[in-house]
Amino acid sequence: MKKHLIYWLALGMLVMTGCQKELSFELGNTPGHGSLQDEASGDCLPKTVNGVYEVATPLVAATNTITVDVDVTETGTYVITTDTVNGFYFRATGTFTALGMTTVTLRANGTPFAAGTQNFVVSFDGTVCDVQVTTLPSGAGGPATFTLETSGTATPPNCSGATAAGTYIIGTALNSSNTVTLSVNVGTIGTYTLSSTATNGMTFTRTGVFTTTGVQNVVLTGTPSSIPTGTPGTITVPITHGAITCNFQVITVAGASYSFDCSSATVNGTYQAGVALGAGNTIDITVNATSGGPYNISASINGMTFSASGTFTTGANNITLAGSGSPTNSGTFNLPLGTPPCTVSIICTAAPSIDWSFKQGTTTYQGNTDNVTYQSIMGFTNFGYSGTNAAIETLIFSLVDLAGGITSSDTYNTASTTSNTGAFIFNFPAGDIWTADPGTAGTSVIFNNITHNTATKTITGKFAGTVKNMAGGSVSITNGTFTAVYP
Repeated sequence: MKKHLIYWLALGMLVMTGCQKELSFELGNTPGHGSLQDEASGDCLPKTVNGVYEVATPLVAATNTITVDVDVTETGTYVITTDTVNGFYFRATGTFTALGMTTVTLRANGTPFAAGTQNFVVSFDGTVCDVQVTTLPSGAGGPATFTLETSGTATPPNCSGATAAGTYIIGTALNSSNTVTLSVNVGTIGTYTLSSTATNGMTFTRTGVFTTTGVQNVVLTGTPSSIPTGTPGTITVPITHGAITCNFQVITVAGASYSFDCSSATVNGTYQAGVALGAGNTIDITVNATSGGPYNISASINGMTFSASGTFTTGANNITLAGSGSPTNSGTFNLPLGTPPCTVSIICTAAPSIDWSFKQGTTTYQGNTDNVTYQSIMGFTNFGYSGTNAAIETLIFSLVDLAGGITSSDTYNTASTTSNTGAFIFNFPAGDIWTADPGTAGTSVIFNNITHNTATKTITGKFAGTVKNMAGGSVSITNGTFTAVYP
């Protein structure tokens, strides 16, 4: 009872001091910065999934991993995570020691509970991309058995139903649009890897999981390092699995010869550090072609990629480059186009300062700090926080440590009355209030991943859980984070 009374005393002190404004904030570490690399579809690059994912089988961090590419713009520490889907998630921590492109391995945690293919959203430094992971039914986690389907009487035969997609331009790297669809006959479900023989500079691969038996299609994608060489024409590419080899064909073409008129460029849309580009982020530009033919254009800077494909006719061609990715930093950046390049200037504004954030469903609430308190009272410590956003929505929470100071790696549960506890309030200007505290049944917000830098007086953490609204309904909040500096 005494501890419960102490808790409410601490919360009362937080509310009474909530009108004060905290004006100075510092970071207690040196975080790295950069952007996740993705395809036009939003899928991560290289999006490699390793290990077997099977229902009711705990995942192993050493073997159940995914890899993603990051364009590092500032060295320092990093945390790259995914959301939790189907009972598991992926996470990586470390330090970037060099600028430029690097591949990061995220390790799995948890146990899948349902079979199927799930989409994971990878997040880092305001950028996101997607990775798909397939979970097998329980007991079906081994390698698949299957054969390539063939047709015709040639030796080796053609791959049955083989269909190539995309444009294959001599001297231009393949991308996610360059695919080949093949037919296979699956005898036993499980994992598989298929890879064609490197031919004329091109390789097509696919790693995945067969979840059903019988004849089905597999889509192989040209590797990003593949660049068609030689003269234009029909190229026969062999692929082998087990005792069977079959062939498929792709047609390579000579690309157009052209140069960019950067003085004609119009940059459309707004660009803000950490905000993903959308359909309105484009560049209209005139391209002068000395010879017609297909083209596949892609240029990148500051975490942004602008691309277009099609066919040029001889003379002036007006095209639109579609933007993707997210600006990493603010400032003016000159996008190089062509060889030798001319440049197009893109102005990226600074990201607004965000001190706290959480999600409820698909809605994100975020804002800045108003007041922070850190006090010792009768042998326990109270850490109080309040902040608002542009919509005048107010976040208030209190963490109460009954054993002493707020310590890194501590966990606080607002439902607790006997150990580290706290309270959570989110106040809407229209009148509704979301709350979680020891006196509100059916609520629990857990604060964890706490870091406390006593030198800079900085406390950070994450939170998630269930709160109640004024009507008594349960509301789930997720992905909560905060950064606070106390006086």
